[in-house]
Amino acid sequence: MTPAPPGDARPFQDILDGYFTLRESLRQMAARQGFDGVTLTLTHAPVMDVRGLAADEPVPLHLRDGHAGLIDTLVVTALFGGESVLLVGAGDWRWFDDRADPALPADVRLGEPAFVRGVGWSGVERAEQTSSKFRAFLA
Repeated sequence: MTPAPPGDARPFQDILDGYFTLRESLRQMAARQGFDGVTLTLTHAPVMDVRGLAADEPVPLHLRDGHAGLIDTLVVTALFGGESVLLVGAGDWRWFDDRADPALPADVRLGEPAFVRGVGWSGVERAEQTSSKFRAFLA
């Protein structure tokens, strides 16, 4: 049996806002909850890809220069360190237009708030203080 990384873990449920990038929304939620990392599931979440918006800029009222889609299911693990956020995930989504690249962009935004459930953990202060297996994952 592989030992769990150090720290306290607990299940949670929360709402991600839909105004910032998914990365920023996850960072804000983790800060509210006091987590250093989370694994969560998003289902039936509208998304948009609007080029040229800063990460902290809200979504436009009308989507004229972007693409809209829907995340059917997305499982995400997010690790937070200072201002950086590492996202790893897998899921199913679709775009409502003929995009040349159907990938989910790193700066994708939720089209509206989304309810999420997951497990979050805290107490992992520095990667150097964890096991070598966990440290490799954080690299």
